[in-house]
Amino acid sequence: MKKVLGLLCVLTVCGLAVSAFAQADLDAFPIGTTKMVYNIRSEDMGQAQPLELSVVSQGNGLYTVKMSTEATGTKDQLAAFGFIFGATHVSAGSGQNVSYSSLQALMDQRSRLQEGQQYLLPGGGSFANIAGVTMAGVWCLQGTLVDPSEPNTRTTVAFALSAPVYISPLIRVEELRSGQWVETFSLVLVEYTVTGS
Repeated sequence: MKKVLGLLCVLTVCGLAVSAFAQADLDAFPIGTTKMVYNIRSEDMGQAQPLELSVVSQGNGLYTVKMSTEATGTKDQLAAFGFIFGATHVSAGSGQNVSYSSLQALMDQRSRLQEGQQYLLPGGGSFANIAGVTMAGVWCLQGTLVDPSEPNTRTTVAFALSAPVYISPLIRVEELRSGQWVETFSLVLVEYTVTGS
């Protein structure tokens, strides 16, 4: 059952990729093809599952978004694969949820975020430990979301600043167990390429 929940993490993120939670508007992508490859992991999955997203900007106001993912598992583990588009939140393998209202507020204001600062969020949460990082050649600001109603869970998120991405370059969910933070879910940008038309 845990592996099915892990697979649901992958499917939920994929569903979000085609819903309202794109980090950049399509008109921010350059003419040609922008390819983004992510690795998705859950503590219950034996290996990372790839997710490939491509945004093709034709330059005439028309765009094509392509998504490809794969998962390997037993019949039972893959039973949920067909529900890719029903998701409205990221669910970690142990059942925690990542609030996308807070993420959306941060995405909207990402150009104003500064390293070393802490920001209060609607609902009493915060975004802290902000640092600049480069992921697959994309400059980002990365920080930790803390929700006081879930003190045993934290989420680290990166927002791309130097190039448009369709999904945030990093989403990592951790759970506090016996005094140690254990990663339960992660989505990491591992490849970013732009080719002309």
